[in-house]
Amino acid sequence: MTVYVDLVFLTNLAVDGTVLLLTAKVRKLRPKRRRVALSSGLGAAYAALMFLVSVPYLYSFAGKLLVSLLMLLCAFGYGGLLRFVRIFVAFYVVNFATLGGVIGTSFLLTQSGSPWEAITITEEGGLLLSWQLQLGLFAAAFALSVWMFRGASATTEHQQRLEALLVDVAVTVDGENWSCRGLVDTGNRLYDPLTRIPVMMMEASIWKDKLPSGWANRLQNEPADRLLSELDSLGEDGFAWGERLRLIPYRSLNGVTRLLLAIKPDSVSIANGSEERIYRRVLIGMDGGSISPDGTYRAIVHPDLGMTDSSPSVPSQPA
Repeated sequence: MTVYVDLVFLTNLAVDGTVLLLTAKVRKLRPKRRRVALSSGLGAAYAALMFLVSVPYLYSFAGKLLVSLLMLLCAFGYGGLLRFVRIFVAFYVVNFATLGGVIGTSFLLTQSGSPWEAITITEEGGLLLSWQLQLGLFAAAFALSVWMFRGASATTEHQQRLEALLVDVAVTVDGENWSCRGLVDTGNRLYDPLTRIPVMMMEASIWKDKLPSGWANRLQNEPADRLLSELDSLGEDGFAWGERLRLIPYRSLNGVTRLLLAIKPDSVSIANGSEERIYRRVLIGMDGGSISPDGTYRAIVHPDLGMTDSSPSVPSQPA
């Protein structure tokens, strides 16, 4: 078999550089490019050296571990034991994930017949796995593995950020309680213009059984004031919450001023972990659609009511 050392060096240079950059992304680091290039060159030279000199101890577990440590020191520096251990763990997690993706993709595309055909049992009882992969297929499989790993990492990171902003919301009206998950929206600055009471949003379907027939769906397409004008036709006993309803003007994304139908609850409880606060000076706007596409949350919490580090909260105030 002919081995081209220059191809081995260049391939490992590209792979090591990509893995180091993925490690930096996982650990949210910004190493200098020349340090990453130097570290990648060290790893590539180590791989190419295997075909030039015969030093068994250099390719032992201790030797590989030492080269890995030198690569990480070169790319990211030391910065303390805990920091370096976390980088080391992330580096090998990325390595195992991408290498596993390459092997899995290659066997998916190239393996044919029985899987035992690629396995040889040695005289000592060991197993040898034959694995042949062309350079082009290796590059494609590696690129696919990196893409999937980055996608999974980005999804996990997004979910973690989202979880940090999720709270438990409980609304009390006339002694009855409704609860759901809510997302603290730091960009929500909607207030009642007259009283300066903060307005949060909830899906109208939560109160579907309490609202007049069809309102929960009609709120998505019909003006709120038109629905409110129908209360007179319902009679005195038609809707018990009639006196709690409010019309809140707001400006939509296209700059058009609209009216939002809101309700004045007895209280709203916002809980984040073991911490809970109760607010009485709050209005709840009704949304006729689904606030979250996947149903993760059904309310948008005003930042004055949230309890995350990025948004202030106000103490409970009487109505």
